[in-house]
Amino acid sequence: MTLVDLDAADLEWREHHIAGSDLPARLVLLHADAERQTRTVLVQFPPGWSRDAVGHQPAGEEMVILSGALSISGVTAGLGDYLVVEPRATRAATSVEDDTRAVVWFSGPGGGWTDGEAADAGTASVAALVAGQQRGPHAELVGTVTVHDQLPEQAFDADVDVLWTADATWAHVPAGDVVPARAGQAIVHHWG
Repeated sequence: MTLVDLDAADLEWREHHIAGSDLPARLVLLHADAERQTRTVLVQFPPGWSRDAVGHQPAGEEMVILSGALSISGVTAGLGDYLVVEPRATRAATSVEDDTRAVVWFSGPGGGWTDGEAADAGTASVAALVAGQQRGPHAELVGTVTVHDQLPEQAFDADVDVLWTADATWAHVPAGDVVPARAGQAIVHHWG
């Protein structure tokens, strides 16, 4: 099991130029699975970051905002929200509030930005992170997601990522290993 304090001073940040933006963001790669084509990334956007370009990419993104807010294609996600951007969704008018940080789960190949709208564009949507909410199976997003007010110590049949929002802690827990009990809301991304 990998357990990470997302506020720790010793995180390995890297600069990344997100397609269509002039300012680089900072990223910490938390976990990657080449076989599933998935990545879990902590993203920190610089003040004033925006992307005026209109385009799409092959990967889907699921995002939990840890601080600040992000707007994309007419929807805004802030604290307590869950943002889903399906593969090939049109990405337009993208901007953030200052001090925006988020945990992002990517499904699909990295890169591949294409200008303009895709003929088979996905959608972008925001939902409140409330206990019992779930993102069920989706043909183009790997796994499922569930939201819990409290997550007791337990093991799962598939690999999971767990994000505890109250203290900005993230874990990758292999199938069969025990997820520790921690206080507060937990978002569980089931990879199987």
